[in-house]
Amino acid sequence: MANDTRLGKISAVDYATGMVRVVYHEKDDDVTTLIPLLSNEYQMPQVEDQVLVLHLSNGSEAGVVLGRPWSAKNKPPEGAAGLYRKDLARTPGEAMIRYKGGTLTFQAGSVVVNGDLSVLAA
Repeated sequence: MANDTRLGKISAVDYATGMVRVVYHEKDDDVTTLIPLLSNEYQMPQVEDQVLVLHLSNGSEAGVVLGRPWSAKNKPPEGAAGLYRKDLARTPGEAMIRYKGGTLTFQAGSVVVNGDLSVLAA
């Protein structure tokens, strides 16, 4: 049996486990069991977010959410060759890390740094 990649929408979020349920409207509104997000960082999607899901060949319910694809409703806030940008909030630019052309930018309403800052003085 081959792997199946599908587009669906988040129907529920379990914040404690980092898992979600996905609904497939084209499949009679079938809803998955809780499935994990492919991630090594914590940034949970919201209900109604469109996501790309890879269902594994060992069962139709076994799968992983690969993430939110860019689309007409989910456009990148900016784009350029050599740009790295990580938005940390749902609103683009509210809180982000950006690197382009030798300049590293941190954007946030406020910044809290914990630890020994004496190493920065060197």
